[in-house]
Amino acid sequence: MRADIERAAQAVRAAAEFDWTWTVHDLPPFCGQVGWQVSGLDEQFPAAVTNLEVNRPDVMVGVADISTTDLSRAINQIAFRASDVVLGRSDLEPELDEVFNALVQRMFELLGQRPTDWWIEPTRGLRWDLPGLVVRAKIGVSSVWVYLVSPAYQQWRDEIEQSAEDE
Repeated sequence: MRADIERAAQAVRAAAEFDWTWTVHDLPPFCGQVGWQVSGLDEQFPAAVTNLEVNRPDVMVGVADISTTDLSRAINQIAFRASDVVLGRSDLEPELDEVFNALVQRMFELLGQRPTDWWIEPTRGLRWDLPGLVVRAKIGVSSVWVYLVSPAYQQWRDEIEQSAEDE
């Protein structure tokens, strides 16, 4: 199983320094800065591919409004894998744990601050609330993920989670 800790962490650092407007307009300059390829800006779902050495380098771009292809529409989050996808291989869970631990340690070093939140259910994850950006890293059942999240979208998610806990 391969992982690309350094490029994933460098993408996080670049995202932390990027001047986000959280619109589709941000994709070309950000992707260009980190060496990713972007396409389909005028399509329902913009697409990107990382330069990470993993078997699934595709990026998932979550947009707020899929009924339009306007470049000023909001981006909710950008998600990418820092490790290979390993389907049906429970024997590789310890390796995924090692990748996650190494990634979040490197992110901590580059971001210069401790995570602001963590969770262990249903999977392990850490979250950093930064100015203009929320970064989440989590270990999934088949790979290690990094999420670059709009603070407005994260606030909306937090409010939903809080209201569910209050009920």
